[in-house]
Amino acid sequence: MLLNRIEPGTVCTSRKTGEAGKINKIFFYPTKYEVEFSDGRIEHYSSKDLEFEGIEQKQVSLKLPEIPEKGIGESWCEWVPFKSESFIEHHFSTSKEIIWEMLTSLEMYNVWFHGIQRALPEVDSDRFVHKYSFSKLELKPGVYFKIRPMTIAPWFRCRVMTYEKEKEFGFTFQTTPFSVEFVHFSMSQTESGVWVKCSRKSEGLFSILDQMNWHEKSKILQKLDQIVPKISNEDPGESEGSIEQADMQFGGFASKQDYINYAINMGMKGDMDYVNAIPEKTIRGMAKAGMVKSKRTGELPPLPEKVEVGSVASQSTGGFDSLSKDDKVAYLVNKGLDGDMDAVNNCEDKIIRGKAKAMIVKINRGSVERPAMPNIDAPPDAKSPSNEESESDEQKIERLTAKGLEGDMDEINALDNKVIRGKIKAAIVKAKRASK
Repeated sequence: MLLNRIEPGTVCTSRKTGEAGKINKIFFYPTKYEVEFSDGRIEHYSSKDLEFEGIEQKQVSLKLPEIPEKGIGESWCEWVPFKSESFIEHHFSTSKEIIWEMLTSLEMYNVWFHGIQRALPEVDSDRFVHKYSFSKLELKPGVYFKIRPMTIAPWFRCRVMTYEKEKEFGFTFQTTPFSVEFVHFSMSQTESGVWVKCSRKSEGLFSILDQMNWHEKSKILQKLDQIVPKISNEDPGESEGSIEQADMQFGGFASKQDYINYAINMGMKGDMDYVNAIPEKTIRGMAKAGMVKSKRTGELPPLPEKVEVGSVASQSTGGFDSLSKDDKVAYLVNKGLDGDMDAVNNCEDKIIRGKAKAMIVKINRGSVERPAMPNIDAPPDAKSPSNEESESDEQKIERLTAKGLEGDMDEINALDNKVIRGKIKAAIVKAKRASK
């Protein structure tokens, strides 16, 4: 019942005094009530000041969204004598694995962490290239690395203090010789992404220096969000555009490393247009860094094969077309979880491909169970001829190696036996190197 449609004479009670009275008149815009009490006194109240007999008033509360706008959460800083503390949090629409990789990639901190111009590891090695390679640094409590701040100050040593995979990461940090901060990242997973919290603490006479540039420091997680790959939680059947975007996330390659290796090879061949056209700044930067490394060492990473968009997944999966839609999704999910993302990416049906990718993400998160692998009977034209049924593994390796050196990789990629397929590809690479 609307409170501005109450009949005159309705009994009401003042919430403040508990005194009972009755409604004489109702005034509108805003709604006001003229209440007469037993002693003849007349007062005026609003609806929040009264309780009406026989009418239940539901308490109004502000319902905030679970995920704030743009993922920006709480942020604050405070300083009391000789003690500085700050806190920021941010929600990322991605997976726990991706966020953990970004937080522990110290070589990338100069991109998003305010105050760092460059970071280098401290590795005890006789080789010069290993001393300054983060790939040789095993992150664990007690390990040192050093940073150069964005000032005229020299290098400062930092030490990893906390390391628990996909949970928390903390280290000492300083940009001046007067104060040392402890930076601590923690993360927790949600249905739509990951919450990351960053706390910074320092003590001492000069701890107030850590409060400087708070405006930039409070936005480090927002800068990180700009370079973190996103994972969409939409139903793939409702948005084909998001599926196509996921397919092109790594330039059509199965992984980011393949994308980088291909760009390095193109750049070393003189095709810098391909490298400069890469839209992702981090991948483009890693490709250029890989080119510098290749020029110094004289070694190129292996050139990955770029799968054509129009190729059909059933070429390597036998009777894939004979399966139902649900079985096709289950088959591609199992292929993807086993490491064969080519079979998933090559599926022509956008709906099935999108559902398979969405299920893979959910299985990795632990929200759903892995489906059973459906049985596939190879079609008659895919079966090997009688003379090839008696072919030994050594003969097959020798025959397909020669075929691969001629540029025909179709039959090799269609092999179900991963061990033989790997041996053949290794023999092809070895033969190509020996011929140079």
